[in-house]
Amino acid sequence: MPVYRIAPAALLAAALCTPFHAQAADAPAGAGAQSQVQPQGQSASAASSLIAAAEAQLAEGKVDEAVATLTQAVAADPKSSLAHTRLGGAKIIKQEYSAAIRDFRNALAADPNNADAFVGMAVAYLHSGDHALARAALGEAKRLAPAKGPEIDKVLDSLDRGETGDVPPGL
Repeated sequence: MPVYRIAPAALLAAALCTPFHAQAADAPAGAGAQSQVQPQGQSASAASSLIAAAEAQLAEGKVDEAVATLTQAVAADPKSSLAHTRLGGAKIIKQEYSAAIRDFRNALAADPNNADAFVGMAVAYLHSGDHALARAALGEAKRLAPAKGPEIDKVLDSLDRGETGDVPPGL
């Protein structure tokens, strides 16, 4: 199965690894980010703390620990689209693409306007070799978050040219 030299690493990092507290200031209204970054209630507060801890673990390269922490975040707040999105991103790093796709689907069930979940899903589909579903997910991400359009277009252009090669380490 070919792997892609295109920019999924950069796209994934921008979409899935931006600390959730930073997204609140940058998120356009109606882009799904509000429900991701402003959780309600005690379980959501616990999930937010766990997500922050997992982000620190990922920054230190502790991927297995981050997956465990994000799994706890999902258990604490199963309706947290952000927790599911971050868990999917961590599973991509572990190259668990089918599991990542399930997590992104759960994120979208919680928030159908979560552009980052569509980006993550596209990256997982690319690594799984399903170009049609990757294109569809990227199209939805671009529709929901037009600011991501230039990066998404680069990925689509690379797909159109059939560029394959090694994916950078860590994906």
